[in-house]
Amino acid sequence: MSKMKNGVIRRGNTWTYVVQETDPATGKRKPVWHGGFRTQKEAKDARAAAVSAMSKGTYVARRNVTVAEYLRSWIEGHAVELKPSTAMTYRDKIEAYLIPAIGNEKVQTLSPSRLTTVFKTMAEEGGRGAVHGKSGKPLSPRTVEFARAILRKAMQDAIVDRLIDVNPVVGSKRPKPVKPKHTTWTAEQIHVFLEAVAEQRLYPLWALVFATGMRRGELMALRWGDIDLDEGVISVERSVTQLGKERVATTPKNHERRRVAIDPAAVATLKDWRKAQATEKLACGQSWADQEGLLFTWEDGRPLQPDYVTKKFLTVQAGIEEKLPRLVVHGIRHSHATVLLRAGVPVHIVSKRLGHKDVTITLNVYADVLPEDDDRAVDTWWKAVWGA
Repeated sequence: MSKMKNGVIRRGNTWTYVVQETDPATGKRKPVWHGGFRTQKEAKDARAAAVSAMSKGTYVARRNVTVAEYLRSWIEGHAVELKPSTAMTYRDKIEAYLIPAIGNEKVQTLSPSRLTTVFKTMAEEGGRGAVHGKSGKPLSPRTVEFARAILRKAMQDAIVDRLIDVNPVVGSKRPKPVKPKHTTWTAEQIHVFLEAVAEQRLYPLWALVFATGMRRGELMALRWGDIDLDEGVISVERSVTQLGKERVATTPKNHERRRVAIDPAAVATLKDWRKAQATEKLACGQSWADQEGLLFTWEDGRPLQPDYVTKKFLTVQAGIEEKLPRLVVHGIRHSHATVLLRAGVPVHIVSKRLGHKDVTITLNVYADVLPEDDDRAVDTWWKAVWGA
């Protein structure tokens, strides 16, 4: 071993430098060694850069934190800013895809090129299955992009935590996005479905969601106080998420509270439902379970669970004699929007009804169903300018 000079010393065949770093646990400064440099000049240059960064307050110390350690710690802290359902989804994607792929790697060794390979493998070989050399089921571009977005958020916070100085996700390549195809029902098919279930208990629920395009959680959170049947308007003020068997109340997605008008048929249906529910409440007396004035309950006042509604919708479809394209609950929302847009309702009105944060979201999701009525545009222009 050679003699140290200006904080640099030779150890075996490589060079090492030492700097005084602040211990994040104690706040005290202590000597920390960084080695593995091929030449004395490399070690001196690295030390000079470290000292300069320290003086500017931008220094990032070398730490052996793995991706798994950081992501698990990060989501616990980040969860306070998220809705419970969103936090649960983040955890699921972290454990299912990110940790199996790069959990054992050091955060400070991640690079855009490395992550490009990771995302490509996810798209081609899957998540859980693409571990230990096994090929799994390919993930959709949307799932890969979601996992990438979570990692990008986490690495941005790692910069704030002074663990890294640049975000390795930025600059990484992602699989080419494929716009999802939505299965929807036409107005005629919606009519067939509602006629077929008109005598069932959950008919008011199906009728209302088709009439408004509300999200499942928003529908499950509705209270009678949110509805003005005289004006025919619903105030969407909150949403409900199911975590296990528990209902958790939150704000609507994107915190977009809104008012949604409903048609006379929906108003009449809700009036009948209110009378039926009042009769059930009277029959139950003190044993009535609902204390919130919820719109949709069981005969004893217990609230409906969101997951039950999802499963029930599929079951109800199976029992209809006239076969319809299989639709998931969220497909009702898409059907509502599609019927309106194809009928010529302005995009910004549909966007407002759906509670989208921005009209561009509506345009992006439903661009393929917007009428391409160029002839009508020409005719309107001709009449406006020339009075034809």
